[in-house]
Amino acid sequence: MINKILVAILIASLAVSCSKDEQQINVAKETYALPIDTLFPEGIAYNEQTGNFYTGSVSSGDLLEVNVETGAARIFATGAAQNRKAATGLKIDQMQRLWVCGGPDNKIQVLNLNGTLIKSWDTQALFGSGFINDCIYDNTHIYFTDSRVRKIYRTSVTESTPGNMEEWLTFTDAQIPYTATGTNANGIVATPDNKYLIIVVSGSGKLYRIDKTTKAINEITLNTPVTSGDGQYLEGNTLYVSRNATNLIFPVTLNADYSQGTVGSGFGTNLLFNTTIAKAGNYFLVVNGQLNRRGGTTPPVLPFSVTRVLIP
Repeated sequence: MINKILVAILIASLAVSCSKDEQQINVAKETYALPIDTLFPEGIAYNEQTGNFYTGSVSSGDLLEVNVETGAARIFATGAAQNRKAATGLKIDQMQRLWVCGGPDNKIQVLNLNGTLIKSWDTQALFGSGFINDCIYDNTHIYFTDSRVRKIYRTSVTESTPGNMEEWLTFTDAQIPYTATGTNANGIVATPDNKYLIIVVSGSGKLYRIDKTTKAINEITLNTPVTSGDGQYLEGNTLYVSRNATNLIFPVTLNADYSQGTVGSGFGTNLLFNTTIAKAGNYFLVVNGQLNRRGGTTPPVLPFSVTRVLIP
């Protein structure tokens, strides 16, 4: 009898666990409509614990929270209230905090998931930054790319209140060429072996591997460039690059030491200048940024949206 009871308890607990996991990855909608018609969304971070994802606005710095199962969307934090004029790259770290890149506003901010601001850094005042684009964290630090100035910034993620922001890496044009116009360093990922960062330079379509210990920089040899590369996602040795101008996502199969890569065929349907991506279950949540229609004569397709794309 005791054995039967134990088995019943085990089965019940497994059922609850499975139901929770299934709920966490129930990406129910093909398209998630966003409620602000002037949004021009950018950045995305998915929270497996709640089933919510977050995206921001390059126009206002407002942040939205959207549930993947119901599609319910709300303004999570306003840019005006937190002295944030734009939002680009977003990440949720292991302490359940949302990091926000400020793009041309040159702010880096970190928020609790109740929407309250924990800390803010003005990187232009601190380091003369140009455009804080994207970020990635590892076990100890979070790193930020600058699309205008040849620098990478970082701070610790191990304290409840992060400490000082540092100018972690300054590189030369010979190491990573920048242009005066257009977007340079953009999306950034960290390798699972904790050795390297990989960044994409949008204009040239080149990928660069940065050794976190020695700070050595090497171009990754590719069969073809990933021009207009924007947000990235790394799973094992497959790097997924969101290439905004192509309206597609491209897989790059990397070798063991991340020094070479083979670009595969693009995938995705009905994307609109896709910027950043986040993985949720078997799907990517893809931001239809439409930044190519911002300030131009062609109006954006409304409502702004995030699209569910099955990962092949």
